[in-house]
Amino acid sequence: MLSLVLEYRAEAQSIAAWMICLAALVWGGGPEKAIALTWLVLFKGLDTVYRAIWGAQFSHNNLEILSAINDFMALVAFVVIALNANRLYALWIAAFQVLAMLAHVVRELVDQVSAIAYTILAFAPGYFQLGLMAGGLILHARRKRLHGAYRDWRLGNRAAGWQLFLSRFEFRA
Repeated sequence: MLSLVLEYRAEAQSIAAWMICLAALVWGGGPEKAIALTWLVLFKGLDTVYRAIWGAQFSHNNLEILSAINDFMALVAFVVIALNANRLYALWIAAFQVLAMLAHVVRELVDQVSAIAYTILAFAPGYFQLGLMAGGLILHARRKRLHGAYRDWRLGNRAAGWQLFLSRFEFRA
């Protein structure tokens, strides 16, 4: 049973990611939609294009430069979203992205990194991020049902430009 789970873990993560992101786009607030769009564009869209053009799979023997760039762009996006969102779980998603980015840094700085350690450091944070995204979406829906509408983004004078950009993710039906 465990071998079956390990064999199809990538497919299971991909299906879970699509389901959670689509649910966030439908039922989430601004931060949920921004995180879901970031995930879909960077980890599904750009990664699929990269794999289609070069036909490569993730290699633990050398640094995956495009994967590292992708993780860095996600890190920047998640940190910006987390610092402006009125959600605590967004900070945890950004923190796990720091771990994923550090896997690439460790791979380059250390001469001999275990292949399994690099693979785990690069991919394990994604499972936690999806779990946090699902939990955050559930708590958002629960809070909205119990207490009504509440603001999606923190208020402040320091991030007026980001507030305008991020407010575009507040789709009203």
